[in-house]
Amino acid sequence: MNGKRSRAARATWLVTVLALASVTVGCKDTGGGGGSDPKPGKTSGASKAPGKDKGKESAKPSPTASKKPTKPGKGGSGALTCDQLRNAPLQTSSFRFPDAPDGTVAFTDGRWEGDGVVIELQPQCGIGDMTGDSAEDAVAAVKVTTGGTGKFYGLVTWRNDAGSPVPVAAASLGDRTPVVSIDASSPAPRQATVVYLTRGDTEPSAVVTIRRSAVYRVTEPTLTELHHSDTPYTP
Repeated sequence: MNGKRSRAARATWLVTVLALASVTVGCKDTGGGGGSDPKPGKTSGASKAPGKDKGKESAKPSPTASKKPTKPGKGGSGALTCDQLRNAPLQTSSFRFPDAPDGTVAFTDGRWEGDGVVIELQPQCGIGDMTGDSAEDAVAAVKVTTGGTGKFYGLVTWRNDAGSPVPVAAASLGDRTPVVSIDASSPAPRQATVVYLTRGDTEPSAVVTIRRSAVYRVTEPTLTELHHSDTPYTP
């Protein structure tokens, strides 16, 4: 009897051991012990779905996109410069400059000479829209010296033609009336303020007694004075 009981006890113990071993193996197969591997198909938090936030950087403006472009001239060029006038045409077959002799006249380094007449570009110059096309044109003073004592001053507007100066309007200021300054930056197109020295109608041409500030407007082929104001001038 004792032998039978001993064999039965050993059989019960073996069944219990095998049952425990089976439970342990099953737990390992389900991954419950480590927990470090993500479930199939689940992406990590660092990655994003394809296409999400795509194009956000390209929507930002370029740092240079807000820069204001230079004001273009007619034909896409930039503003004229006063230095360009030193080798610009002054009188053409379609434009006549007062006090100049007949024929074509063009400056070479700011000067032209012929038939006993000398024409010189003066340093007084202004840049602005004088023809109403939003291009930056040029206005400058010119002096014509004849064989006598006369020194005739005038004003010329050069249109900005694709970056090249083309004379289109002029006005004569008279004998011995030097120009002091030219401002073509008026908000109103086609206008420029010119300051020059002159005299009263009854005074001799050898003196200047008036400082005149006059506003001119381009009415091709002339520069028309709109109004002026005078102040006394003493040399």
